[in-house]
Amino acid sequence: MKAMEMALNAGQAQDGAARDMSLLIVDDDKPFLNRLARAMEGRGYLVRLADSVQAGIAAVEEAAPAFAVVDLRLGDGNGLDVIARLKEKRPAARGVVLTGYGNI
Repeated sequence: MKAMEMALNAGQAQDGAARDMSLLIVDDDKPFLNRLARAMEGRGYLVRLADSVQAGIAAVEEAAPAFAVVDLRLGDGNGLDVIARLKEKRPAARGVVLTGYGNI
């Protein structure tokens, strides 16, 4: 959790502007998704959840967050597609990619 928090904090508003704490979490493991959401809400993030690539991209289209935590392998595709769309909509956004696989 500490490494993820450090990655999310890297490069945040350095001009003293108010920090955007919007976070999209995309994972098809619902118990993990909900645990991570609670943990990040406890740290002040405004969390939105998606359980598929399609739902993640739709969430980005609706309101591109400042941060995203995305599972690499989802049932309907690759989580990197969500990150790619996020970077198109909001180039300064930060993303963390997770995977439970030993080899990628």
